[in-house]
Order: sequence, then structure tokens, then C-alpha cells
Amino acid sequence: MLKRIALSSIFIAAIFSTKAQSDECNFTGIWTHSAKPAKLFVDVSKGEVWVYSHDLNPDAIGLVVLKSLQIGVPKASWHAKMYSAAEDAFVAVQITSNSCDQLSVGYQGEEVLALVR
Repeated sequence: MLKRIALSSIFIAAIFSTKAQSDECNFTGIWTHSAKPAKLFVDVSKGEVWVYSHDLNPDAIGLVVLKSLQIGVPKASWHAKMYSAAEDAFVAVQITSNSCDQLSVGYQGEEVLALVR
């Protein structure tokens, strides 16, 4: 019984610490692409991410990269649609955050985009 109470307390604490972290983080703003000389603008209120600047491809500025962002459970994860040039369509992706200054976009279990502040 005591073990069950202790485990329940740890579980509840973990839930609230994840919620507190995501509530403290303001993800809206300019993020740096980890693999390209580009910056993306995350707009949580509009539910989209677009190219803010791109040193190698200035024509990409303004293009929507991620759309339909939806907060998941836990709040440190989201669901979205990301443009895939290979499929010439938007595909379902998962976005996770381990901190307020790091975002990871995954597709079919692999990280396809990392953003940092």
C-alpha cells in the first residue's frame, strides 16, 4: 500500500512538472534550423511554422513548413503536418520538446528536423 502511494505521488509529480514546463515555455518566435543556414518562425496561435530566413534559398522565405499544430498529451508534444518534398504533400509528424529552447520534429519514428534557440 505504501509503495502504491509513493508510485502514485511520483506519477502525479511527473505530470505536473511536464505541464509546468510547457506552460512556462513560449514557443512562439524565431528558431534556428540545426542543419541548414535557415531560421523558422513558430506561430503557436496560428498553428504553423514558416521560413523566416534562408541563406541558401531566399525564395523559401514565407513558405509554410509545418501547419495544423495541435497540442498533444503531454503538453510538451504536438501533432502537425509537415511538407514532404519526396511525397509532394503534407504528412503527419510529431513535435516534441525536451526544453524551452529545443524542438524536435519526427516522422515515422525518425527525427527529420531539429530547431534550437
